[in-house]
Amino acid sequence: MMGIEELERAFLDIDFQANRIAKLKEVDPEHLHKFNQRSEQIRQQLLQMGLHPDLHESLANKSPIDEQFKPKYNWAKKFWNILLLGQHKKRYIPRQQEVYFRKEVAERSRLYAYAKGHLSVD
Repeated sequence: MMGIEELERAFLDIDFQANRIAKLKEVDPEHLHKFNQRSEQIRQQLLQMGLHPDLHESLANKSPIDEQFKPKYNWAKKFWNILLLGQHKKRYIPRQQEVYFRKEVAERSRLYAYAKGHLSVD
């Protein structure tokens, strides 16, 4: 169980990591893994705290980022890939992975910023 000070440091850390991932040209698997681990720690802590019902539901619906994500590749894309001699798949899969990772990191960053706002004490 994290204390309030630890949770505040975790929020700062996750925000820093999200900004670092956003500024990189390519998502680094090591940075993504660190972000994913810290994100899960915070998510579990917030679920234990039982905050606002909507926030709790959003946190409960989140699962860890799939670091081995592979986008779906349907028959039309396979046909297109054959016509382009394999070049389509070479570009498509890394681009879609990049989009998925950046979207998930940004989404979690916004969710934790919202949760941090609910924890602020005057």
